[in-house]
Amino acid sequence: MSRYMKRFVYASLFYLGLAAIFGILDGTIDLGYFGTFAHTHFSLLGFMAMIVFGIGYFILPRFNGTELRYESWVAVHFWLANVSLIGLVLFRGLAVETGNSTYHGLFIASAAIQVLSIFMFVVNIWISLTPAKKTAEVPTAGQRGATSKPGSFAVGEKRLTVNADSPIASLVDALPSLKDVLVQSGLTPLAMPGHIDRVRANRVTLGTAARNHGLDLTSVIAAVTTELKRNGFSVDSNGAGSLSADTGNLSASTLIGEVIRDYPETRAVFLKHFGTGCFDCPGQAYESIDMACRMHGVDTQTFLDELIATVR
Repeated sequence: MSRYMKRFVYASLFYLGLAAIFGILDGTIDLGYFGTFAHTHFSLLGFMAMIVFGIGYFILPRFNGTELRYESWVAVHFWLANVSLIGLVLFRGLAVETGNSTYHGLFIASAAIQVLSIFMFVVNIWISLTPAKKTAEVPTAGQRGATSKPGSFAVGEKRLTVNADSPIASLVDALPSLKDVLVQSGLTPLAMPGHIDRVRANRVTLGTAARNHGLDLTSVIAAVTTELKRNGFSVDSNGAGSLSADTGNLSASTLIGEVIRDYPETRAVFLKHFGTGCFDCPGQAYESIDMACRMHGVDTQTFLDELIATVR
């Protein structure tokens, strides 16, 4: 949680205390209209709204698997919301007590700023939760007429590279019958309806799947290669037998859930920088290393270097 997200939460607790004080005073010594107005607005715009802002900025994007689109707006929103709230309460009370039109004008200005700050939150969250439109890739002259699917290799040329780093979903996209071959090789979860979509979303490779299921990678690659060649594919199996502690797949964009799952020895690094929260947080399925580091105020490259060093 960033500094200003936390400040929204702290501010909400401060206004909760103010609202309680004004509520007690208004009920005992009768502060009149000012007391009632202050109690109401410190409760609603102070406590309730600001705790929603602080938690909403932090929780909503991460559970949508996205990042907050305009993080720099949070600080601006914080100051506008707090200054305008104090102005609302103060100038409304003075305008009612004195009848001065200047105070009334300042109250209107404070109200306008408060509305502006609320719409900053609405727009920021709305855009953050709206999926970006994917632009279709225009095939080059050499690719026109190819029958490749999203995530597959150069299917038009019917040539594939099969090794430990080959994404399972891309292979299945290129040749659907490979799914049955992989199931027979020991990757039985692929037979479950919809499981291939999960594999695709997590970018699971042959090497990762073989390691997780205790399978011999060379045998799996041999079965895949045989099926591909039987269907007319040209196969390059360079590096097929590599199943060493390869850290080439670890990058700032790697999902933290994948790291914890594939490299359990890195749990100590997560514990050191993030505490125990990552291990049972549902956000681990959507957050990248970079996103998690920025949320926790940790330098991404330093954290990534420690992960790679631990795996090696």
